[in-house]
Amino acid sequence: MNSFKNIHISFVFLFLFFLSGRGLALAQELNCRVQVNSDQIGGTDKAVYESLRNAVTAFMNERQWSNAPIAQNEKIDCNLLFIIQSSENNVHKAELQIQSRRPVFGSSYTTSLLNIRQNLEFEYLENQQLEFNETNLQSNLTATLAFWTYIVLCMDFDSFAPYGGERFLTKASDIVSQAQGFLGDNWKANEDDKNCWGWTNALNDENQKPMRLLNYNYHRQGMDLLQEDAAAARKKITESFKVLEEVKRLNPSSPLLSNLADSKIEEWIQLYSKAESKEKQEVFDLLSFIYPGQSNRLQAIKNQN
Repeated sequence: MNSFKNIHISFVFLFLFFLSGRGLALAQELNCRVQVNSDQIGGTDKAVYESLRNAVTAFMNERQWSNAPIAQNEKIDCNLLFIIQSSENNVHKAELQIQSRRPVFGSSYTTSLLNIRQNLEFEYLENQQLEFNETNLQSNLTATLAFWTYIVLCMDFDSFAPYGGERFLTKASDIVSQAQGFLGDNWKANEDDKNCWGWTNALNDENQKPMRLLNYNYHRQGMDLLQEDAAAARKKITESFKVLEEVKRLNPSSPLLSNLADSKIEEWIQLYSKAESKEKQEVFDLLSFIYPGQSNRLQAIKNQN
């Protein structure tokens, strides 16, 4: 997306897509960069990890995940990092880090939407092809990759239209329902607010739905208008934060709250660097109340010029 015109056209197509319920042109949705770090596994044959990287890259980028009209230059940027912690008998334990971004209209800047990490245990053999059947889950690896793909798509589409990612949230929720009971702790209900079940529970929860509207208001009504009127756009972003207090009161351990901070703190510091002192103080007071453990980092909002 190299120009405002192209991005604007893309958004119009997206809007028409939701009105019509059918795509205008079909393509793979992701531009996913995959890395596998096996430094913790000393002396082990590393060929299996290169094979894993290639297999996951193909799985994420060559599969068509929806009928959304996405052109080649509009693919969603995301990163996957597997930090391998142990391997034995083709069973691997890793920390999986997932990040996704979207462009900001009228600029070359990309803004983070998702920044999470999750422990993952999975089976994988060198040169194994990754298969996925959404009605018959067999592999924790492919179920996890498909789940987070749908969350990436949900977050991205929500940022362009209110609840625009609903169809992808339904897909992610279906995977969670099937995976419970046989694919491990990441899928268990009420086990961890930040596991896969916790994420779909949060995104479907009426009390936390304001976070999905925040996603839209922050990005479409705020970030995308910065080039036109930075002060007005920043005001919209500040207004979008007003839902945070109620969400925290009702769901203090929401993964949507922690993801917002993990994705945005550095952006907030830069965003408010040109704001008036009163605006900086207002934003700092609100965000430091929501994220008391991040108060030291948030101080930079007041100090940055």
